[in-house]
Amino acid sequence: MTLPITIKPENMRNLVEHFPQFLTSLRVDEKLLEVSARYQKEGVSGICFLGMGGSSIAGNYVRALLSDVSIIPIFVVRDYTVPAFVTKEWIVIAVSYSGNTEETLSALSMTANIGCRIFTVASGGKMTQSANHPQYLLPEGLQPRSTLPLILSVVLPITETLAGLERTNFLELEKTLLKKAATWNDWHLPPKDVANSLIEKIPLFIGAGHLIPVAYRAKCQINENSKALAFNSEIPESNHNEIESFIEKYGCTIRPIFLRSNYAPSRVKRRLDVTFDLYNEMGLEPLNLEVNGKTKLEEMLLLTHFLDMVSVELAELRNVDPVSVERIKELKHRLRN
Repeated sequence: MTLPITIKPENMRNLVEHFPQFLTSLRVDEKLLEVSARYQKEGVSGICFLGMGGSSIAGNYVRALLSDVSIIPIFVVRDYTVPAFVTKEWIVIAVSYSGNTEETLSALSMTANIGCRIFTVASGGKMTQSANHPQYLLPEGLQPRSTLPLILSVVLPITETLAGLERTNFLELEKTLLKKAATWNDWHLPPKDVANSLIEKIPLFIGAGHLIPVAYRAKCQINENSKALAFNSEIPESNHNEIESFIEKYGCTIRPIFLRSNYAPSRVKRRLDVTFDLYNEMGLEPLNLEVNGKTKLEEMLLLTHFLDMVSVELAELRNVDPVSVERIKELKHRLRN
């Protein structure tokens, strides 16, 4: 486990810039993969991810990426409890960067009592104190929301092995992301320009299929890093409700940002095109973001890296500290009392 020596844990721009390197900074212990392969042979009824906030995002990415190819259901829980369909035949992957997230610890205890086979991923805390299941120890001292690529590089190969699928080559992804990031300023809409377009606007990140969790991640990054309102939605569902909420005569501070994919089915692409046109006609000034990735995962990570940088640029424009999360800390403090 070797992080780049240029990492500055208290500098969010620095952490975002290292996103590509984080994809290859950790190496999954072969013993974990051997255990995963054994569980796969024994039989797996489902895979349940446990996590909250930034620690839950990797599970959402894995679910969206593998849902079309895995015959094993993949489910993500962001709560104190798990549904009744999670039985002892399920595999549980619990992720908490701090290792002390109370909702995740509660759900983890419940699945342990059920008899589920468990993996945990954390940097320390209560979650690492049990030796009854396979664990992966993350490096300490980072901002939890910056660790998505680190966590993904651990949980995706475990899940792929559990599902009997070929494992992802993260080295190739790192090269591609570094190459793309080096050209951002030459793009039609570089991160700073997108951030400038969001001053006095509320971004609505819109995704379809495997880009739905990317839209959610972008919303969370604007919330935490930029200290600004943001929302996310998905196509086609939002065509059946949300589209009616933008009333021209009242004005609107929403700016829709469409995350576009080469892999979207033709009917979904058509919906995205028509929805974009309707929002444009309403004066909402929507934006299209497309990165032309060679695979679905490449698209997901390219857009995530780009939008993470947008959140940092917007934080600087708003003159706020992207690292500080004082309200979250205060809420946790009050819950402890």
